[in-house]
Amino acid sequence: MKNGKHILLITPGFPADENDFNCIPPLQEFLIGFGSRFPTSKITSLALHYPHISKNYKWKAIPVFALGGKTISIKKPFLWIKATSLAKKINEQDSIDLIHTLWLGECALVGNFLSKKFNCPHICTLMGQDVRRTNRYLKFLKNKEIRIVALSKNQSDQFFNLTGRTTDEIIHWGINDEITDGSQRDIDLLAVGSLVPLKNYSLFIRSVEELVLLKPEIKCMLAGSGSEESKLKQMTKDKKLEENIEFTGLLNRIEIFKLMKRSRIFVHPSTFEGSGYVFAEALANGMNIVSFNVGYAQQNAKWFIVKDEQEFINTTKKIILAELDFSPVNLFPLNETVERYAKLYDVN
Repeated sequence: MKNGKHILLITPGFPADENDFNCIPPLQEFLIGFGSRFPTSKITSLALHYPHISKNYKWKAIPVFALGGKTISIKKPFLWIKATSLAKKINEQDSIDLIHTLWLGECALVGNFLSKKFNCPHICTLMGQDVRRTNRYLKFLKNKEIRIVALSKNQSDQFFNLTGRTTDEIIHWGINDEITDGSQRDIDLLAVGSLVPLKNYSLFIRSVEELVLLKPEIKCMLAGSGSEESKLKQMTKDKKLEENIEFTGLLNRIEIFKLMKRSRIFVHPSTFEGSGYVFAEALANGMNIVSFNVGYAQQNAKWFIVKDEQEFINTTKKIILAELDFSPVNLFPLNETVERYAKLYDVN
């Protein structure tokens, strides 16, 4: 009799090695936590696009089969055929008991086909923009026999509004309890994310423009890279805020945590988030948050949730000179995430 369960994880990307900290950090946290808590169960990962080369390797003892889809010139259906063929070989060697896919997209499409082939359950975790109308896979998958997991109530509501179907579970990606508070808080505002229109970082710069009237020496950092970087830098220059806003470029997770430990307020002007794992990271590193009601957002003494852009600016102005609490808070513990998925996996 097989000891434990064999779970096939199908995802667009998977860490290329154990130093690839920026590839889906919450998934990495979960897999490490799950492996530690349930060592007799096995997870095998099938990564369709990233790493960008086709290779087989191990990550934290997890077998990974990377197809390098982004660098293959063939069309997606051929990639899916390759993925299903590989999954069948994996199943022949060690029968698969459950399929877990990330994003309600092509991975879920492949997972849905395989779950019927292997006669096993299929769980899909919604990850972000797969709950937007632009997701062309929704119409093919919304009524299938897939257990749908949302990362937040906001995301679950968005899924219902789009499909008329309720999600089966709401399970936050959790964060471990090993993060400790920093002592020196020399950065007033920190923003972290992709510099793309959806993240709305022009509001961050407009906020600093008003805050500098209250605190001329205000120190702010914007960490990330993306298509709007040049535009945002020009906006900063035009508003004569170059001494107040530093663009760090893309940083790894360890470097981000170092900045969080030095920062007072995490500002997140994004108008849409499926989850916003960065919120959990900011709180765990002792920061206070100003954001819209997106993703993980929930009322907390350290979390200021606003309704519109003017309230975003006014709230930040209100707390910039206030005495703030910098004690770490973990609203989304990793052990809870692990136990919730273990129940879904029927693992004990």
